[in-house]
Amino acid sequence: MDEKEQMTFRGKFTVCVVLLNIAIFSAAVAICTWAIIDDSYWFKLPVVFAALIICVVAILIFVPRYKATKTWLQAHGTTKKERIAQAMKEKAEISTKIRAELEAEMRKEEVQNTKGDL
Repeated sequence: MDEKEQMTFRGKFTVCVVLLNIAIFSAAVAICTWAIIDDSYWFKLPVVFAALIICVVAILIFVPRYKATKTWLQAHGTTKKERIAQAMKEKAEISTKIRAELEAEMRKEEVQNTKGDL
């Protein structure tokens, strides 16, 4: 991955992390509010419902972004082993191409030398 792709991935990853954290913390607020605050307080239910709505919205936004980021990373991200394997493959292809060109030149020279001898 080059520097531009790394910056793009960092941005995508950061958005996913923030959305996931919002979902987790809002679910925790809903659970804690429900468990700790007494039923006599008027704001208990609105806080719990608001936190649950925030949690659901964050999850609904998070899931597609996570899938898109994962797909993007599979297309753009490579591990060190994969980069080394790709470099070795390219080097082998270049070597094969050079060898084929040299063999073709040698055959031409042989044909020319053979024709010159006749």
